[in-house]
Parts: sequence; structure tokens; C-alpha cells
Amino acid sequence: MMSFSLYGTAFSLMSAFLFFFVFVRIFAPSDRYSGVLRVVEIFVVLLTIGIVSFDIANRPIDMEGDTAVYIGLYNDMSLGLENPFQRLELGFIGGIDLFTSMGLDYTYFFYAITFVFLWSYYLLIRKVFGYRSSWTLLVFGLVLFYPFFFSLTANIIRQGLAMSIINFALILSINGKWKKGGIVTIIAALFHKSSVVFLPFFVLRKLILKVSIYILILLWVCVSLASYFKIFALMVSVAFEYLSNYGVAINYSDSENIAYITGFRWDFWLFSSLAVILLMFLKLLGCIKRSEVYIFYITAYLACFHIAMFDVAYNDRFGIYAWIYYPISISYVLRAVYLNLTKRPLS
Repeated sequence: MMSFSLYGTAFSLMSAFLFFFVFVRIFAPSDRYSGVLRVVEIFVVLLTIGIVSFDIANRPIDMEGDTAVYIGLYNDMSLGLENPFQRLELGFIGGIDLFTSMGLDYTYFFYAITFVFLWSYYLLIRKVFGYRSSWTLLVFGLVLFYPFFFSLTANIIRQGLAMSIINFALILSINGKWKKGGIVTIIAALFHKSSVVFLPFFVLRKLILKVSIYILILLWVCVSLASYFKIFALMVSVAFEYLSNYGVAINYSDSENIAYITGFRWDFWLFSSLAVILLMFLKLLGCIKRSEVYIFYITAYLACFHIAMFDVAYNDRFGIYAWIYYPISISYVLRAVYLNLTKRPLS
């Protein structure tokens, strides 16, 4: 995981003000100051994103992860040299071409990736919790300290850029624009092919919503048992060997030659299973039919998919598709519990 040491003094001051403003949002009369508070919130969010993006863009070259690889790729492309991703990640390469054509160094590219990711995530939070909710800014502040945020913006940045686009697709889905969301998901796959796993949730939305949560729970149990007893191991190996021939996944099935722990892992299983548990809580709270709750369905199914992929190298790249939305999911459930206890409607 990435270290909080990436952040500088400016972020410490800004984050303190951000959480102070959260308390202001909670206790200030919403009707009287709602317009002013929303404007100030946008300003605070944009300024915070700007500071965070600067800190992450200027991270040490020798830090753990893929930073040095991407810097080398960027510098090589700026010199007109060939790159290993040109056939696979056309959107990502196009982004590098855009920045290098303007004579900008890699820090500007890193800055843009972090900025777009955080802005898209904030808009998704605001769509889920509502424009007037004080929870929006609180959840956004928590994301800044979430380890998987660092992973997507300071390590696996191709996937982070793809997730930024997926966030916009999810916003469209909450608005009921499913076809547009599906198209946006296809665009995201141009930046990281694995993000295509989101596409079925747009294409098969009606079918997925017809599936009972109890069936989903049964699926989770069956997948967990199958993963534990390595039933998926052979299937996954054959499938990824076939897909690798088409460039869908590189080295994911070559687990013997990769320094990555494969097989059933209790820590990964527990963390991915949380997505299913959160959906169960929403069912018990009677919030299951709200449009934004479909995100919970997506994360639950993706969590099951990740459990099935435990025998694949770098399977956490699939797990992160569910994990990255936990700040939203957990906060949403906590708010639902609070409103249920206080007999207030979930607005």
C-alpha cells in the first residue's frame, strides 16, 4: 500500500479545514445557507484535489510499485520510442501522446490522472448521497486516506484512469441512462482492458435486478467453497491462457513465474465478502430498491468474481473494482442505520 508520507504540509492544513467544514455543514441551518455552503464545498473539494494531485504527481521515482515503469514509458514515448502497451491500451497511450505533444513532463500526466479520478469519485459520492447531504464531503475526505485510492493513483495508474471513467458510467446509471453508461464503460476498457468486467452490469441490468439477494448469497457461498477447494484453479488457468492470446490479460495465468501469492487467502476473502454483507444490511434496512443501491449489486457480484479468481496472479487488480467503493458503501449503510434508528426517511 502507498504511504501517507506522500502528502505535504499543505494537504495537512487543507484536510483539517475540510473536516472542519464537514461539521459546519452538519450544524449550519441548511435552508438559510444551503446555496453558499454548496459553493464553498465545491471550492474546498477542488482545492483539496489540486493539492492532493500535486503531492501524488511529485512522488519519489524510486517508490514501491510501478511509478518508475510509467515514468520510463512516458519518457521513452516523449522521445518517439516504441512502447509495450500500444497494442493493448490505446486510450492510455493516447493520453500520453497528448501530454508529450504539448511538451509536458510526466508529473503533469500523473497530476491529471489523480485530479480526474478524485473529481469523478466526488461526483459519484454526491450522486449517491444527494447534493445537500453533509455525508458527501465526509466520505470524500475519508477517500483521501483510503489505501486503495493510493494504489489507483500512485501505482496502477492505467486502472486508475479507467476507474475514473467507470465512475462517470455509474453516475449515468443512477440517472437511468444505462445505454450511455455501457458506452462509457467500453471507453474505459481502452485504458485498462480488465474494466470490461463492468459492462455486463449495464447490458444485463434488468436480469441482474430480477435475481434475489438470497440467490446472490448462495452464489457467494458456492464460489467461496469452490475457491477454497481449488475447483476454479484449472478453469482459470485454461481461460486466461486462451484470453492472453488476444491480449486481454498478460501474465495473469503465469502464476508460477510471478512473485505473487495465489490460492485462497482469508484476508482477501474477508475483504471481498464485505460487499455481500453490506448488500444484506441494505436488504434488512429496506433500502434495496433505490436507484443508487445498484452500485452495491455491482460490487457484490465483482467481489464474488474476485473470490473465484484467487488462483490468478495479480487477482487483487479485480478485487479493487469492488474495494474502491467501500468508503461509499460503508458510509451509505451507516447513514441508513442512523436514519432508521431516528425514524427518518432516506432522502
